[in-house]
Amino acid sequence: MADYTIRVYKNRDYNAVRMLFSEGMLEHIPATCAYLLKLPRAQFFLFISFITLLLISRSYLLSLVSLAIVFTAGRRLLTNEYHQYVDKCQREDLLDIEESYMASNNSCFWVVESNGRVIGMVGVQPVPRSTEVMVLRRLSVAKDKRHQGIANALCQKVIDFTRTRGFKVLTLETSMIQVPAHKLYEKLGFQKTDVKIVPSLIGRFSNFSILNYEYRIKD
Repeated sequence: MADYTIRVYKNRDYNAVRMLFSEGMLEHIPATCAYLLKLPRAQFFLFISFITLLLISRSYLLSLVSLAIVFTAGRRLLTNEYHQYVDKCQREDLLDIEESYMASNNSCFWVVESNGRVIGMVGVQPVPRSTEVMVLRRLSVAKDKRHQGIANALCQKVIDFTRTRGFKVLTLETSMIQVPAHKLYEKLGFQKTDVKIVPSLIGRFSNFSILNYEYRIKD
């Protein structure tokens, strides 16, 4: 028997939801950093930087220290991009969750509660100016509560809501590094429909992409 409850969002959940979203997003920084370091162009850049520093300084130690500084600066730049994205989301739909998700019959936001703690969340909204397409947003589960079927249950909640509201398609976006999420969506019946490069310096350099998934509602 599950030791959690999925319920509709309440105003008292506001801070917990925003914190859960922030923690979930910032958690992707190490995986993104590892992805970048595996890229041949990144390895080539670091190699050329090391050789150049070595030729200028004629010191292996100074070159390694300088390379470490370059790496640290790159990670800081990446971290800053993630923080900017979190801040952007928290100034948009997560600024007023009640207004964004609870003010319309065709949108909703749910949280997962366990022992008085919010451990998961998800929202759904119609695509602007559409009467057939909804978008699943802000799916997140606390790191210590994963692998218990919570994300699956939240997605099913959104699918059922989309069906009962008479919409035909449910869409969502996820990043290329969120492989467990890809497996979940595909297991549920979502199909990948589009891939687009993140329009930022790091995104263009690394071909870091956002994947769009689509679920066709069956009558």
